[in-house]
Amino acid sequence: MPNNFSPLRWGIIGPGAIAKRFADDVSPLPDHKIYAAGSRDKAKGDAFLAKYGGGNAYGSYEELVADPDVDCVYVATPHPFHKEHALLALRAGKPVLCEKPFTVNLAEAEEVVAEARKSGVFLMEGMWSRCFPAMRKARELAASGAIGKPRMIEADFGFKGGDTTDAGVLNVTNPNGRLFDVKLAGGALMDVGVYVVSLAQMFFGTPDRIKAVATLGTTGVDENTGIVLGFPGGEVGILSTSLQTTTPFKATLLGTNGKIEIHSNWWTAKTLTVHRSGQDAETITEPFGGGGFQFEAMHVAECLRGGLTESPIITLEETLSIMRTLDAIRAEIGLKYPME
Repeated sequence: MPNNFSPLRWGIIGPGAIAKRFADDVSPLPDHKIYAAGSRDKAKGDAFLAKYGGGNAYGSYEELVADPDVDCVYVATPHPFHKEHALLALRAGKPVLCEKPFTVNLAEAEEVVAEARKSGVFLMEGMWSRCFPAMRKARELAASGAIGKPRMIEADFGFKGGDTTDAGVLNVTNPNGRLFDVKLAGGALMDVGVYVVSLAQMFFGTPDRIKAVATLGTTGVDENTGIVLGFPGGEVGILSTSLQTTTPFKATLLGTNGKIEIHSNWWTAKTLTVHRSGQDAETITEPFGGGGFQFEAMHVAECLRGGLTESPIITLEETLSIMRTLDAIRAEIGLKYPME
């Protein structure tokens, strides 16, 4: 394994729709290479890699993590399989970027994090929204006191959903797809609600009061969920997530002397508007090409080249805290998965 990770050679576990979006954004980077793909169907791995100049396709995940030339593993399978696949890679000594939600629940997350810490191997949750330049700017502004003391955040992420095709296109005619499958830990909260929870905790830390209400659909998963988080410093998060309706895709951080609007789509932020009391509004734009997955890949490379075993943008303690919050929300709304 090269010390400078240049190029950083990615091995993909689960070359499906989200992995395709990741690879489309990462493959143009000069110091990254989509190098290998592991799938239960080797032909699927071959077809996936063909678009990115070829590489090593494997018919098992075990073979992929055993490849000595794979520098980092991207776990892109559905989240009920994240624990198994992340542990497989970590035990093989491979750094791991694991898609969100990190796992199904806190107990699984604790097991994965414990393995990474024991092995001294890099591990990061793929909460890509935190890596965008505009989001990092919003965090910097909030910490600098640009809007006074942040006191409240309002954020939403909901869409009228079925499932996605392999091309990543929403298929609203398929209410029996992955998002609605309780056996696959489906529902609005775990698919997109994790984003709003992570955003609130990015600004305010771990909540000490959690309230939630939800509409559970015929398959047993949450389809429409409202969340209120209270934090030790008195801050409040007002959050919503849905598979029944498309929300405005906006987030607003409110402070004692102004607010920061993170414009739609806030989780792939390009534009912020900063409203300071008594001053004209300031609009900040951080344009980029592609879909934005390149930013988390670039951050992983930066961490590995710096010898880090976790990300300063989303620490392992933060990931555990977010999973703890998701567990508490599910307890509030009465959602338990069959595998628990």
